[in-house]
Amino acid sequence: MSIQIDEDKNDNNDEGNNEENPENNISEEEKLEISPEEKIEELEDKLLRTVAEMDNMRKRSDKERSEAYKIGASIFIKDMLPIIDNLQRALTSFVDDEGSDTKSFVDGTNAILRDFESLLDKTGVKTINPEGEKFDPNFHEAMFEIPSDEHEAGIILQVIEQGYVLENRLLRAAKVGVSTKKDEEKPN
Repeated sequence: MSIQIDEDKNDNNDEGNNEENPENNISEEEKLEISPEEKIEELEDKLLRTVAEMDNMRKRSDKERSEAYKIGASIFIKDMLPIIDNLQRALTSFVDDEGSDTKSFVDGTNAILRDFESLLDKTGVKTINPEGEKFDPNFHEAMFEIPSDEHEAGIILQVIEQGYVLENRLLRAAKVGVSTKKDEEKPN
């Protein structure tokens, strides 16, 4: 029995050598590796293709951004056209009537102003009218100081021009007059 087992081991070893050593089963063509020069050429080709693809993506996104801007601007301008038409009608009627009915002209102009403010509100533009608020240099531009005993220093008492904000981005600061404490007269 022991002899037979030893022979079986030898048979298994002979078969196992072929299975354990895969190099014996690989052909000569498979043994050849890619040369460093070929690898460099392959990587250069991949790099050039990637750069070209990125350049095309950049151009495409620039074109899409430009088109989106044009569409947004055209929508806003289209919404402004009725306001311009109303202003032209108001001026024409005022000139034709030789300015005889100023109240109707003022009423018409106020209606146009409301239309314009409605359009700004529709597009997300908010008005800054800070009268009575504390001066904030991030949203207000001080044009002059107003001496006052009734208000503490730094309160906005007069708005010269309203400011405008679009989605928390300042379009124009409000131009304002800010209170200061009156200087007491000094005795000589």
